[in-house]
Amino acid sequence: AHREALQLAHRLLLILVPRNAAAAPMLAEELEAIEGWGVALRRTDHYPDAETQVYIADASEYGLWYRLAPVTFMGGSLAGEGCARNPMEPAALGSAIVYGPKPGPYGAAFGRLGANRAARMVGNGAELAMALADLLSPDRAAHQAQAAWMIASEGAEATTCALQAIRALTDGGP
Repeated sequence: AHREALQLAHRLLLILVPRNAAAAPMLAEELEAIEGWGVALRRTDHYPDAETQVYIADASEYGLWYRLAPVTFMGGSLAGEGCARNPMEPAALGSAIVYGPKPGPYGAAFGRLGANRAARMVGNGAELAMALADLLSPDRAAHQAQAAWMIASEGAEATTCALQAIRALTDGGP
């Protein structure tokens, strides 16, 4: 899907965060040697440059990447074990969301986002490439990201009120 999307926008950067951080160096080697990608690996302090097509990031920096990436594909949701991350994370941080048919334990969250056109489900790699191509349009990505943010931030006022009530009960202050 990334290869197909690169045909439309040659400067795209695929940011991967492996579930097992110890596998990152081997993944980088495979992507370079077998797939022919230009790869940079965060854990070795290699940063993306003009030739980098794939950046292997650290799990501790998800928030940064969700903020910077206009589109997030929820890995693991297309095949394998299912999605391992809560889609409300990128939704709350302003990234448009694309996901596959295997939501893992986050089916309800994906269902809510999908029902509100705040995330897009794809069934295979070809559909993923088409969704990415569509979301390369900044206005489309922004519209979907805003819808996702609205879903993720619903109830924020209730949370604030509950926290204030708890504080008042525990230490006597607002």
